[in-house]
Amino acid sequence: MNATTDFKPAESAVRDLYYAVHKGLRLANARMLIALGQSDPADDGEVEAVLGKLAHHLDTCLAHLKHENAKIHVLVDRRVPGGSDHADGDHEHHLASFIELRQLAAAVAAAPVERRAEALRRLYQRFALFVAEDFQHMHEEETRLMPLIAQHFSAEEIDGIEHSIVSSIAPEVMVPFMRFMLGAATRSERIATVTGLKAAMPAEVFGQMFAAIVHPQWRHADWDEMERVLC
Repeated sequence: MNATTDFKPAESAVRDLYYAVHKGLRLANARMLIALGQSDPADDGEVEAVLGKLAHHLDTCLAHLKHENAKIHVLVDRRVPGGSDHADGDHEHHLASFIELRQLAAAVAAAPVERRAEALRRLYQRFALFVAEDFQHMHEEETRLMPLIAQHFSAEEIDGIEHSIVSSIAPEVMVPFMRFMLGAATRSERIATVTGLKAAMPAEVFGQMFAAIVHPQWRHADWDEMERVLC
């Protein structure tokens, strides 16, 4: 594992393709792990709710993986053959983990109430291992792959990669991404992100998106209310 944490962001003017979304994924993973651990196996409604939340979380993780494969890794390998091999290998392992987690979740749903605690614990433990693996994988991308991208792509090209990713995400997928990314961001990062999106998007589209992310009554610059909802 690459344990380097000595980042020097001031030395690079390029955009970090991973920073914001990985902060959000770490938050989402942590919240999902806590929700699984706190769920009462004897409460049918609570178990159904947490399994639904897990299914949605895995869908989000899969979407992120596909975005990276299609929009980043392909371009890296064209310019630096083999440059994304390590990340691609991790992604293949993630895909296998998603299948196993869904199978374990199905086992929880099918278990009689007297066996549900055992099944839920297996799911919780397996998801904890996935989180550990995903945290390590994201660190590798941030500390190995992103420096490689910064070395071989111009700032304009990297901005283009980010725009390509964002523009390819359907609104119904973008909303959960933005919710956990904004929830994980600092206050200043949150303000900068929302202000930038407002300037770049048609007013109606911006309004619809943030009505879904926060709630219909939220208004731009009502940062305290956004933090109350997201954090």
